[in-house]
Amino acid sequence: MTKLPIAKPPVNLRQRRRADGSVRIWWEPRADARTLGFETVELDERRLTWSVREAERLNRELAAARKAGRRAAPSPGGRSIAALTEKYRVSAKFRRLAAKTRDSYAKQFALICEKWGAYPAADFTKPAMHEWYEALLAKSGPATASARLRHMSILMAYAELIGWRPEGSNPCSRLGMQTPKGRRRVVTWAEFDALVAAAQDLGMTSVATAIILGMLQGQRQTDILAATCGAFSIRQVQLSGWPTPRPVWVWQLVRSKRGNEGAMILHDEAAPHVAAAIEAARARLRAKSPGRALRPEDLAAEPLLVDEAHGLPFVGRAAEHRFQNRWAVVRSHAIETARAAGGQRMADALAEITFRDLRRSFGVHSRAGGASKDDTADVLGNSAATDQLLGDIYMAPSFETASRAVLALQRAPAPDERKKA
Repeated sequence: MTKLPIAKPPVNLRQRRRADGSVRIWWEPRADARTLGFETVELDERRLTWSVREAERLNRELAAARKAGRRAAPSPGGRSIAALTEKYRVSAKFRRLAAKTRDSYAKQFALICEKWGAYPAADFTKPAMHEWYEALLAKSGPATASARLRHMSILMAYAELIGWRPEGSNPCSRLGMQTPKGRRRVVTWAEFDALVAAAQDLGMTSVATAIILGMLQGQRQTDILAATCGAFSIRQVQLSGWPTPRPVWVWQLVRSKRGNEGAMILHDEAAPHVAAAIEAARARLRAKSPGRALRPEDLAAEPLLVDEAHGLPFVGRAAEHRFQNRWAVVRSHAIETARAAGGQRMADALAEITFRDLRRSFGVHSRAGGASKDDTADVLGNSAATDQLLGDIYMAPSFETASRAVLALQRAPAPDERKKA
């Protein structure tokens, strides 16, 4: 039998050689310890001394918990990572974040606290964070490792602000982390048409409109579903190069992720669907209060899109989950339709698409239509024009530049797309 690396392991330290020859080392207490809040902890086969010391520390913590009848919680005044996390979660910086971002941060912070919660924030060093990153990279890959260290960096930066660490001492900065490869899936025009047709075939007009706004206006799912009728209006607009003003549909919004304002002309293919959705909203309000005059402010506050199955808007976490279920049904119907028509390649391609791919596809198609990188970034509302990673993935907002990017979107299907259809 091949010898394991730790000859005299502490109590609860486990070792096992994997089929590929590597060794897994972990700390695993008995079942009764779980009632005290202890769980299995992965150790590091490349740092044997550290793994032994960590197992011994956990054994001491477990022994103390058995005496006290519960696991000791770090004191809020102890300047531990757990205390730092709680302090950050009640700060104005955290409250200013979008709800989805707060949820994402909370999940990452929970994982960080699971490993480091009891450790003082001031004790962390760059070598320690580098070793942690390397361990996460080997175990879970670059996306997980980078995300965990980015959120740890947020906590360390906050520790500097509140005086828990010296200024300029963030141990997560300049670690030379591997950049995760972003998703690059671009929805073709044939795939877009197939998805819209499937939604309309199923009577899910709201999903069809959401697909159209995602592809032709480049906005996030959350902002599309949160849009009200009052965000859309017909206005006289004169862009550079237009000899006279003309009436166009305009969408004004405040983006949920960054809170930045945006405004753009609706694409010619999107405008009729938005107009129809507003008319449907007007009919809903009249049905609710027959015989009563419809006030403009009531229509302005009415959600643009509602779930046809229940008549409820797609607002809130549960509603967004419901929208994803509707999207999955639409995509499945598009796949079945393509397969029934003999388009197996199209069916396989549709199966890969996510709703988020529509936003990325806007950026790619708009750039292909002649829009500049800056104009496209104004529609997307992020830093794609200056951030190289975002620029590769997606392609002070300005109405004219954003509108130019929308109007640059032109259908130019490749010859082989007709074959796929």
